Amino acid sequence: MKFFGIGLGLGSLAGLGISLLPNPQTGHKVKDDVHLFLNDTKNDATSLATSTKQAKNAASQLISDLPQAEQSVKDIQNSLTNFQSSIKPEVDQMMENVSHLTEEAKTTVDGIKNEL
Repeated sequence: MKFFGIGLGLGSLAGLGISLLPNPQTGHKVKDDVHLFLNDTKNDATSLATSTKQAKNAASQLISDLPQAEQSVKDIQNSLTNFQSSIKPEVDQMMENVSHLTEEAKTTVDGIKNEL
């Protein structure tokens, strides 16, 4: 961080010196260009700060909502387990009925084949 501060200071001094020179292409002073650049940089920094604050708020909201979401997932899992347990006897009965019907159908088909 120390070197950043030194670099920032040296860059500022260099920018100040350059801003006093005229721009050979346009004839106006470079300080106008530097001024525009600094305004754009200030706007970008403000935008970054706002976005960072919004991201922190969103992360904080997510962290505070996470326990409720986890509880909801657990509740859904419990409900699903309870539902599966409650329908198991009926599903087992249906499977038994299907098996019985399959056997009857097979017997009927075999009987018809024997008659032909």
